[in-house]
Amino acid sequence: MKIRLFLISFILINLFAHSNCRALEKGTICHDGRHFIRMGVNLWQAPARFRSSDWKKVGLVTGGTALLFLADKNIRRFALSHQNSTNNRLFNFDSVYGNGYTVAMTAGIYGFGLLFNHSSVRKTGLRSMEALFYSGLITSGIKVLLGRRRPYGGDSHLFFKPFQLNALYKSLPSGHTTVSFAVSTVLAKSLNNSLWKTFCYGSAGMVAASRVYHNAHWFSDVVLGGIIGYSVASFVMKSDDGEPNESHSHLFKEITPYFAGNGVGLAFRF
Repeated sequence: MKIRLFLISFILINLFAHSNCRALEKGTICHDGRHFIRMGVNLWQAPARFRSSDWKKVGLVTGGTALLFLADKNIRRFALSHQNSTNNRLFNFDSVYGNGYTVAMTAGIYGFGLLFNHSSVRKTGLRSMEALFYSGLITSGIKVLLGRRRPYGGDSHLFFKPFQLNALYKSLPSGHTTVSFAVSTVLAKSLNNSLWKTFCYGSAGMVAASRVYHNAHWFSDVVLGGIIGYSVASFVMKSDDGEPNESHSHLFKEITPYFAGNGVGLAFRF
């Protein structure tokens, strides 16, 4: 669903921004479209360029995820035992982040930067969409390959039924967590501001906690999802097709916290 929404958003932006792609100069939507495709090719080819240290990291992540299976049932029991009306409101992040709203948000960031000729915002939106789409694609493939049953489907955390399209058997890794960490990592790395980074990673962490709290995923599911999202986003930010990774210190002119009677938040000034 998230991938379909992403593609629709990207196509609409293309159609709205300009009807003649040949007339666009480098740095506009035609260039960005090629950039998006090349980033996917780079990610596909990346394992062929892995060094021994990279494969060791893959092994550590795989082994670490397997070890976390030992904690899955206890953490699930703890989360379920603390479900109440107050925590229901607190752990509601997965209803607004890591899903279709996140797809719309990345497309909106890109569209804002494109239509108002704000290159830093546009590039941040593009990188967010790349990280979201490709990390989501990787996670979707692993889900089908492994076929791990979600915790609400039964008590066993070791029940696997590979190559199933039923959502019940798409627990590992967590898609919501993957997407939220992918987008949060791009946004966090796009601005050298500790408050902003805390907000970004904190939001992604709350999505992960919410998925466990709602009994939609095992703890190991969200950990692996977070690692995939962070890794893909970091790759996107570092590689950028050989282009220098420009400073994004002017992504926002100012970020300040605000406190109101009905909540708190961050205020941005472009």
